[in-house]
Amino acid sequence: MPTAPVATADTAPRRPRILPPLRAAVDAGYRGPRIALIHGLMAREYVQGQLLHYLRGAGHADTTQWGHLAPVHTIADHLQQAAQAGRGIAIVGYSQGGFHAVKIARELQRRHVALPLLVTIAAGGKGRWMPAQWGFDPRPVPVNVGHCLNYFAAGDGLGTDRHTARNHAHAQHPATRIENIALEPSVSHTGIVRCYPAARVHPQVKTRLLERLLAELEALSRAG
Repeated sequence: MPTAPVATADTAPRRPRILPPLRAAVDAGYRGPRIALIHGLMAREYVQGQLLHYLRGAGHADTTQWGHLAPVHTIADHLQQAAQAGRGIAIVGYSQGGFHAVKIARELQRRHVALPLLVTIAAGGKGRWMPAQWGFDPRPVPVNVGHCLNYFAAGDGLGTDRHTARNHAHAQHPATRIENIALEPSVSHTGIVRCYPAARVHPQVKTRLLERLLAELEALSRAG
């Protein structure tokens, strides 16, 4: 009777490599919000050169970039530490990172930690069928979230669902503010988070996403 092949170092399934986060370096007395920026599949360097650079350059020094496979509890620990110190916290997730952002928000809810701001960007479409997100629905927003900005663009097949209603986040608590923001179809999957060069930034991305994000983070800074 034939025996099953024995897995070797060459044939055994390999776990995806999880790269370390791009951690922020801030002074002990820093009082601005702590931001967890979550990139999607194969977008680490792109998001680093775009959103991470943009947020830190705008004065949000305590922004750490994480991957979409980083342990949920580790990111939740990182945010909870700041929340317990009386600082504002926010999660910004792009593509599959948007799925992960909701998972982290759920973990914070389990710990009874309020999340003032959750931003999901292009978290849908084909990203739903990747192994890390199989069967996970990012649309129900946990009850601990104060405000959710959810961005999508009809022309982005990678991060946007074909049926408009399926892109809409919805609150699980009446106190949660939800804004589902549909950008023009001309906004692409990479263009939706493009910050540089300025000449290539889509006008709607500039005004409705980037400038709005900074305004919300500034409000969070004042509240903290």
